[in-house]
Formats: sequence, C-alpha cells, structure tokens
Amino acid sequence: MVEKGYYATQGRLGIPGGPLVSASQYAETADVALTQWTLALLGLLSAIIALAAVRPWGGLAPRPLLLLGLWATGALAAVSQLHVAREVLFPSGPGGWSPWAAVQGVAALCLWLAMAWICTRRLGLDTTAVANTGRDTK
Repeated sequence: MVEKGYYATQGRLGIPGGPLVSASQYAETADVALTQWTLALLGLLSAIIALAAVRPWGGLAPRPLLLLGLWATGALAAVSQLHVAREVLFPSGPGGWSPWAAVQGVAALCLWLAMAWICTRRLGLDTTAVANTGRDTK
C-alpha cells in the first residue's frame, strides 16, 4: 500500500514488482493519481480489517461487518489472483507477471481465506452458543 501511494505521487500506474503498464492503459485511465490513491486506501482498509480480526480492539466492530470485510477482501483478492495466474500461464505482452509473484499471491490468498474461515467459525460459535443452550452469557 505504501508503494501504491509512492506510485500515485509520481502519477504512475502499476504494482511495484509487477508487469510494465502500457501506454494504452494510461490512456484508458482518466486520473492515474486518483486510481493509485484509491488502491492504496483499499490496501490500508484491508490491513485494518486483518488487524481487527486478530486484535482485541477488533471486537468493537460489529461481527457481521467484520466478516463481510474479510470475505469481500478475500473475494477481491481471488479475482485479482485469477488475473495474475492467467497472465503467468498465458502472457499477453512483454514484461508480464513472474511465476514467483503468482506463488506469493496464491500463498497470501490462502492465508487470507484461512483467516476469514477461522474468524467465521470463531465468531459464529460465539453467537450461536446462546441460541443452542437458551441461556444468557452473563
């Protein structure tokens, strides 16, 4: 996310360590800096969601909202990773994604989805305990 901010200050598109961005992609992007700042903020939001899932202060957030954030971020990461995998297997131009970037992306996606699943199970068990026993948790 810091790298995205750095790219935004320079008016550059792309991901540090990623493939080169073509001139046509620059032409298709109305405001390069705004696009990069938006992506940097999405990265920051994802980091906050991940921390909220594992830190005590995350309990202040409503559980459904936290789970929605975890799973939505996982879904966006999965779509992004499918794009990277496609580019690794079937490059569309010079300077594409490296296989190492695809492996790192798959590992990160698996970790994120594992965190979302564990939080869903943990938070789900907490909320169903009262319904299953009929007792208050005082």
